[in-house]
Amino acid sequence: MILNNEEDVKIHALPKVLKALGYDTKRIAYNQTLKAKQGRKTKDIFADAVVFADDARTLPLVVVETKGPEESLTEGDRDQAVSYARLLTPIAPLALVYNGSVGGTKAYNVLSKDLLPDGLPAMKEAIKLASKTAKPDQQEQLKAAAVQETFRVENVEEFKRILRASHNVIRNNEGYDPTKAFDELSKVMFTKLYEERDGKNRFSLQQFDIFASAGVSILDTIFDETKKSKKYSGLFTDSATIELSERTKRELVKQFEKYDLSKTGFDVKGEAFEHFLGDTFTGGLGQYFTPRNVVTFIVDAVDPGPGDKVIDPFSGTGGFLISHHGRAAGQINSTKLSKKAKEDALRHLAEDCIFGIDWNERTSLACRMNMVVHGDGDAGRHIFRQSGFVDVHDGAGENIVGDNVFDVCLTNPPFGSAETDTDVLGSFTVSNGRKSIERAALALERTIRLVKPGGRIGIIIMDGILNNSSTANIREYVLQNTEVLGLISLPPETFEGYGGRSDTTVLFLRKKEQPDDGQQDEETFMAVCRNSGYAPNGAEIAGNELPEILAQYRRWLQGKEIEGVNVWACPVEDRLDPKFYWRPHITVSDTPVEEVNETVLAVAGNLHAELQSIRDELKVLDEVSDFRNVKLGELFEEVREPVAAEADKTYDLAGVRWWGGGSFIRESKLGREIKGGARLNKLAAGTLIYNRLFAFRGSFGIVSAECDGAYASVEFPTFRVRDEVSEPTLVMRYVVHALNSPQYLSVVDAKSSGSTKTSRNRFKQESFNALPVMVPEKADDLARYVTLLDRLDTLRRFANEVLEGEKMLRQAIATQLPMP
Repeated sequence: MILNNEEDVKIHALPKVLKALGYDTKRIAYNQTLKAKQGRKTKDIFADAVVFADDARTLPLVVVETKGPEESLTEGDRDQAVSYARLLTPIAPLALVYNGSVGGTKAYNVLSKDLLPDGLPAMKEAIKLASKTAKPDQQEQLKAAAVQETFRVENVEEFKRILRASHNVIRNNEGYDPTKAFDELSKVMFTKLYEERDGKNRFSLQQFDIFASAGVSILDTIFDETKKSKKYSGLFTDSATIELSERTKRELVKQFEKYDLSKTGFDVKGEAFEHFLGDTFTGGLGQYFTPRNVVTFIVDAVDPGPGDKVIDPFSGTGGFLISHHGRAAGQINSTKLSKKAKEDALRHLAEDCIFGIDWNERTSLACRMNMVVHGDGDAGRHIFRQSGFVDVHDGAGENIVGDNVFDVCLTNPPFGSAETDTDVLGSFTVSNGRKSIERAALALERTIRLVKPGGRIGIIIMDGILNNSSTANIREYVLQNTEVLGLISLPPETFEGYGGRSDTTVLFLRKKEQPDDGQQDEETFMAVCRNSGYAPNGAEIAGNELPEILAQYRRWLQGKEIEGVNVWACPVEDRLDPKFYWRPHITVSDTPVEEVNETVLAVAGNLHAELQSIRDELKVLDEVSDFRNVKLGELFEEVREPVAAEADKTYDLAGVRWWGGGSFIRESKLGREIKGGARLNKLAAGTLIYNRLFAFRGSFGIVSAECDGAYASVEFPTFRVRDEVSEPTLVMRYVVHALNSPQYLSVVDAKSSGSTKTSRNRFKQESFNALPVMVPEKADDLARYVTLLDRLDTLRRFANEVLEGEKMLRQAIATQLPMP
C-alpha cells in the first residue's frame, strides 16, 4: 500500500518489518506512555511504539521512533528514540528510527548510541542483548541523562519566556535600561552555556548558596572561565564583570538552572535570541536591527551562494549574516556530497565566507552572540568592531576587508547621521569637496567598492539620498559603477517600531566591470511595497507583500512577464526612488464623472443586495442545531503524485495565500534551481491543500483550476474527500472555511510543532488527520453554511470594489479641477 503519513508507517509498515525479524506483533505497544520526573516536575511523553519480549510487557526490547515516508532520519530522531528507551525500566537495549522507505531504517545500541550497521537484530538476539543490559547504577545514570534531555527547552516561545522573565528580573532589581539589562543577561546566559559544556555542575541554587556561605560568588568565577574559554573568546573584554547584585544573580540561577540550554536546538535558541534582540533594541538601539521579513527578502533576492564571500559592513546584530549562513548551510546539507565534503564546505562557509563590521561595542558583541546561539560561532571570527568605512588588515598588512574583495554585500546602514571626519571624507568620491555628508551616502559608495566586478549588492537607503537634487552626484556614482537591477520601496512603518520611521528603498545592484557614463541599457525592476508585515509598533501583522514581490522579481530576472498593481519595470533616469516612477494602473481622467458615479452606484447596489441576502440567511442558521464531531482523517485521505524534478524542465510551483486567499502559481523554476527539487508533488484541481509552515495563518485552500497540474513541495500536502463521505464538494468547502476561522486557527497553532530558524512550526499531516471538526448533520444545513461563507467572500469583493469606486470617483472629479 502507499504510505501517506507517519501513522501509515507506524500501523501498516512497521509490523511487517518487525514480524520479518521474528518479533511478535501482538507485543507492540503503540503510543506508549513514559513518565519523566525532575524535582517536583513530572512530564508524560509518548513513544511511537515499544516492542516487548513477553505478553505481560515487562521486558522492553525496542523503542521505535516513526517518521513520515518522506522525512529524513536525523540525529535528533536518534537522540529522542534513545532517550525514550533509557526512560524504561529496565532500559530497552535497542532503538529504531523508521520512515517506511527502502533504506529508511536506522537501528541503534541504546547504551552506546552507536549505529548498528547490520540493522535491527532479530528478536532472539534482542533478548540476549536485554539480558546483558547495564548495571543498576549505570542504568540510573543513563535514565537521569534521559530525563535531562526530556526537560530541555523545546520551543521558541518557552525560551523567549525565559529570556523575558530574566530580563525583567534585572530591570526590576537593578533599575537598568533595556540595553544595559541585555548586556548583563547575556553574560549570565553565556556563563550558563559554558558551564553546561564544561560539565562541572556549579550553575545551581545549591552550589550558589554553598559558595556564597564561603564568601565566593560562583557566578563570577564561572564567568571568568567563560571569558578565557576558546569557544567564547572575544565575546567579552578581559575586564568585563557581571554587574549585578548577588540577589539578582541568585534569581537568575533559579530561572535558568532547570533548563539545559546546551541541549536546546540552535534553531530554538537562535530564533528566540533574535526575537529578544528585536524586542530589546526596539527600546534604544533600533537603528542596528533590521526586521526579519526584510532581511529574508533581501537575502533571498540577492541569492548569495554557499561559496560566495559575503560582507555586511554595518552589521548591527547580524541579521543578514545569520540569515545567509542558515540558508547557505541548508543548501550544502541538501546536496549529495559525502559527509566529509559537506563538513569541509560548512567549515569553509563559516571560516572564510562571512564578514561583518560594526563600530558600536554593544551591537558588535550582540552580533557575535547571535551567531553563537544560532550555532554559527565559527562565523563570528570575522566580526570586527571598528568603522565600516575603514579597511581591515591582517598582521602582514594584507587586506581582509577592502576594495574588490567580496562577491556579495548585504547591509542596512544606520539612518540620519552625518560624517564630518576629514580623513574619511577625503577617501570617498561622493564626499569630494564636502565638509559633511550623510553616512548612508558614504555607505552606498563603500558597498560598491567592497565587491568585485560582477559582485551583487542588497542595501537599504533613505529615499532622500535617492531623490534630492543635493545628492545627485551620489546617484551618478551608483549609475556609473553598477547595473541597477531592482528598486523596492518599503513602507515607513517597517522601521517605525525601531525608532526609525523613514521612506526607504531596497537597491539591488550589480557592479560593472568598469565604470562608464552611467547609461542603463536595461530596464530596472521596481516595486512599491505597501505592507512589509509590520505595524508601526513593530508587531508583525498579516498581509506582507514582500514574498509576492520577490516572486515577481525572480520572474523578471528570468526574462518572464511580471504582473501586479505595485510591480513594474522601466528605465531609470537620474532618480532612484521607485515611487517617482510609479504609475498606478487605474486611469480615469478621461472617463466622465457621471459614468464613474453610475459605476459606483451599481457596485454599491450589489453590496447592499448581498448584505440583504446574507441577513436573510442568518435567520435560517438559527435553526441549525445538529452537528457531528468528526476527525478530519475520517473525512479526508492524503493524495500524492510524487515527481522527481528533471534538471532542464521548467516547473510551475504553487503556493497557498494566507487568510483564506486560496492557491496560486507563485513562480516557475528549472528543476536544477529547485531546492530539494527531487521531492515535488503534482497537484490536482479540487483537492484540499495547505502550507504546513504557515497553517496557523489561514493557509488552507482548494487547488484551483489555474494550479491543476502544477507542483508543490512536501510542505504543501493535499487531500481528497474519502469515497464513502457524502456531499464531498460541500464537505471540502465547509472544512476549508472552518480551518481558516479564528477558533480553528488557534487550535492549528497549538498543534504545530518543530520550530526552525525562521520560527516556523509545522502543522503535520498527523495533526491534520487528528483534528476534530463540527460538521452539520444534514446536507441542507451544510449547504447553507457553505453558501453563506461563500457569500461573505463575495461581500468582501464587493466591499473592495466600492472602495476602489470611491477612489475612481474622487480621481475623476479631481481631474476636472482647472490648472493655471
